[in-house]
Amino acid sequence: MTASDPVLLTMGEMEILRFVLGPYQVNAYGLVCRDSGETLLIDAPRGILAALGEVAPKAVVLTHGHRDHTEGLEEVAKELRVPIFCHDEDAARIPVSGLKPLQDGDTLSVGSLTVRVLHTPGHTPGSICLHWANVLFSGDTLFPRGPGRTDSPAAFRQILTSLEKRIFSLPVSTLVLPGHGPPTNVGVERDAARAFLERGVPDDLFGDVDWGR
Repeated sequence: MTASDPVLLTMGEMEILRFVLGPYQVNAYGLVCRDSGETLLIDAPRGILAALGEVAPKAVVLTHGHRDHTEGLEEVAKELRVPIFCHDEDAARIPVSGLKPLQDGDTLSVGSLTVRVLHTPGHTPGSICLHWANVLFSGDTLFPRGPGRTDSPAAFRQILTSLEKRIFSLPVSTLVLPGHGPPTNVGVERDAARAFLERGVPDDLFGDVDWGR
């Protein structure tokens, strides 16, 4: 994968593009159905419209409402005029009108591909992950070596619950494509998280947490 060739991987009827953009090095992804050519854009950081080039997504899905993942959205909305989806609990954070609400368990079609929405609150109230086959787009819910940053002990407990109930129940080989940084997989992160919890967690813990601490 390079800036001029954003293809991260190809798997059967699916191709995944990755665009690493903005001062926070956000990973935006394009999920492409190779049969139909349809593309779903996942997140819209600064510079995404130029990075897309000739790629014309049929829709945009936001994993959450933080500005680093939405800074390119107004330009995308103006130029592409495609539906933009997010969980309704994060809609107020997002600087465009006409957002299409998502709920846990909803599905989105990309050609012959069907993507499932997993509501995973904690990093933000409306954080979601997107699951297709053996791939999870985790946004800022899960990274290599830890969960997304949380703003309170209650939010940290919430993200742990989201991970245990919604993510760590997936097959261990599931590829995790996070909103920042390199890929990982469910098995590695599940085992590291459970070992972390077995060592004991202070009641007041939150913020940036590393499973290996």
